[in-house]
Amino acid sequence: MIRSQILYSRIAAIARELAETVGRTARSPGLTEGRRYAAALLTGEPKLVAQAQYDASHVFLIRDSVAALLDRFAFNLGEGDIVLVGDPYSGGSTPQALTIAAPLFYEGELVLFPAVRAEMADLAGEFPGSLHPFASETWQEAVRFTPLKLYRHGLLQRDALRFMLRNSRAESQVRADIEAIVSALRAASASLVALMDEKGRKATETAIAQTIVHSRALGAAEITERFGAVDRTERTRLPVSVDASVDLVVRVTTSDGHLGLDFTGTGSNRAGPYNMTPGQAKGYALVAALAESLDATTLNDGHLQLVSMTAPKGSLVDPVLPAATGLSDAVTAHHLVGLVRSALHGGAAPDETRLDGVQPAVLAFLPIGAEDNPPISLDPGFSLSAQGWGPPVLAGRRLMPSAEVLEAREHFNLVSREIGADGRIHAVIRNDGPTLEGNFFVPRDAGGPRGRLTLVVDGARQVLESAVLVVIPPGGLIEFIYPTYAERADG
Repeated sequence: MIRSQILYSRIAAIARELAETVGRTARSPGLTEGRRYAAALLTGEPKLVAQAQYDASHVFLIRDSVAALLDRFAFNLGEGDIVLVGDPYSGGSTPQALTIAAPLFYEGELVLFPAVRAEMADLAGEFPGSLHPFASETWQEAVRFTPLKLYRHGLLQRDALRFMLRNSRAESQVRADIEAIVSALRAASASLVALMDEKGRKATETAIAQTIVHSRALGAAEITERFGAVDRTERTRLPVSVDASVDLVVRVTTSDGHLGLDFTGTGSNRAGPYNMTPGQAKGYALVAALAESLDATTLNDGHLQLVSMTAPKGSLVDPVLPAATGLSDAVTAHHLVGLVRSALHGGAAPDETRLDGVQPAVLAFLPIGAEDNPPISLDPGFSLSAQGWGPPVLAGRRLMPSAEVLEAREHFNLVSREIGADGRIHAVIRNDGPTLEGNFFVPRDAGGPRGRLTLVVDGARQVLESAVLVVIPPGGLIEFIYPTYAERADG
């Protein structure tokens, strides 16, 4: 077992190196700064071998999307192939995210799958980028890229790439990010081949299998030790507009360290983008249960095997095409994690254990009609977590852009950024570039808006809730007030 642990540590290091390589070589700010991606190695079944991620959204989704790829290309994969999928209904979640995988053959057999799941800058949809607060269909959010081959026997399928890029308003960024991911996948494949040449395929597969079993046992023991036997139902009303909400109900059970989720009673949201796929729901629930230890271990299939769920088809957590999913990570996930944490703690989870914390968002772009129109994510601050410092766990590990980068690259001047007397982060940015349009989103809960966005033009102030195509003229100011969850203050 010790030899297997040492060998597995080298395998996990390849997954981490894959993730770091993507972050260093990608071009779009969403990957280099927002870190909206994850990297993983999988077996040919597929089982998750090792995964490196920067936020909780990807936990189940690389495995689920690679499973969709295998289902499509089960008898049509060869050496040098690279396949991809970007579809909420093919193992995915939110639109604009692609999973790109490179099947690795060794001794003539498919043995491993290096894969990267990453949010692209723009893959069509009604507006540039990924923020559409009023989407009612997935096609309003992005093109559905069902499984396709990007490379066949090592040769680029130019028609496939051309189709993807012609459906993007940020063609150069998307092209550069895909090229960076493909190069990183090939480097990871070479590292895996070298490892198997050195240690042998059988030893490598044994190390993977033993580690998965060991991880499941450790995870089950942790759930049992921390929470014991749980059988509790929690519910909330998820606001989906100013005057409408949807029931989110989950019965959480634990038995022998296994986490069961039953969403009977959960409503549907066919007219909005708050829907969440089953893979997302299971992933966020797992994070809710193991948040205190996940950073200290390498996520693998042993952890994923700890969770099962049932849900009504067509509900908020098991939607049917063409339901939109764009705000599932930004909103629905936070409510779900809060419910699961509360259930695991017997309905009395202390504030300092909270992982959730929604916040407002702005995505700006040139006026609709511009052919080259990469969106600009404006996020000069963050919500303060219930622990009283730093962003909530579900915010991930994004890097906050510096004032210099914001000004030089995006032509926005960071006028101020500080913690105000109310304990919240206040930030003001000014548009020093051309006229832009923007989509604004302010999440809500039972207490009203969580955070505040104000547009100031020529001294006139306009407090905005969720809105699309808001004109941001040169000299226009956007004031952000982020919520704090340390005191459960109103936004």
